[in-house]
Amino acid sequence: MHMRTIPIMLLVSWLSAVPVLAGESTSTPCLMQPPAWSIAFPARGFTWLPGGGFSGKCVDVPSEGWRRGTSGTRDLCVHIEGPEGSGRYWKVVVGVSAKQQSQPVCGTCIWTSTVGWRTLQRYSKGSLPWLDDVDDDGEAEFILWDSFALHEEASNAEYGLVAWVYRLVSSDSLMIDLELSRGIARSLAKKYRSWVDASEGYPSELCDQAAEALEEFAEEKCSVGHTEAHRQPVAAWSARQNATEPERSGIPMQPF
Repeated sequence: MHMRTIPIMLLVSWLSAVPVLAGESTSTPCLMQPPAWSIAFPARGFTWLPGGGFSGKCVDVPSEGWRRGTSGTRDLCVHIEGPEGSGRYWKVVVGVSAKQQSQPVCGTCIWTSTVGWRTLQRYSKGSLPWLDDVDDDGEAEFILWDSFALHEEASNAEYGLVAWVYRLVSSDSLMIDLELSRGIARSLAKKYRSWVDASEGYPSELCDQAAEALEEFAEEKCSVGHTEAHRQPVAAWSARQNATEPERSGIPMQPF
């Protein structure tokens, strides 16, 4: 009887250790998830980022109004239009160009939403930076601002703001930098924590929820790389447009 019991006990002990060995597989998904780990540019022209609600060729790319930053021997270029509507939607175009070129000849178009600004109305740094030298290494990085739902049935007023940082890794591709993204998340969490006075009209518990979610991401207490994140604002907008690019006519750029 004892000889049969020992193997069973060993099997139970081994099974209980499997989740520990698996590590990341047992980690809770973060509320925020990046829209892409990498962004690849076509050889020429502009295409939509896959999985963002639109697909194929991106048309009507502007020739003026580009923001530029040095990245190696090339310039990283970003053009933004927005925000638009109650979901505060933006059309963001990112690409690379040679130093002598006035604009990029190829790149990627991205729809995103900064509806999460509603829970961060005291963010006092002015317009959100979409292109910046985040780590002060002399190289510009692309910053993609995004929003994440604080719970599954979130209204537009129940989203948090997050930023994903991408660095140029080749002449035709960007790669996400989670370390720099976590750094911005820490900064945003502090801003959320600094405004908890519900007497001024905005529910402080939402600010606390956003701060907690950002802190969990920054401290690697949750995992990214899942598809469960709720990014309904952009999805809903693209659905209403029947998966075709909406017309644009001189949308002014505004903070958030």
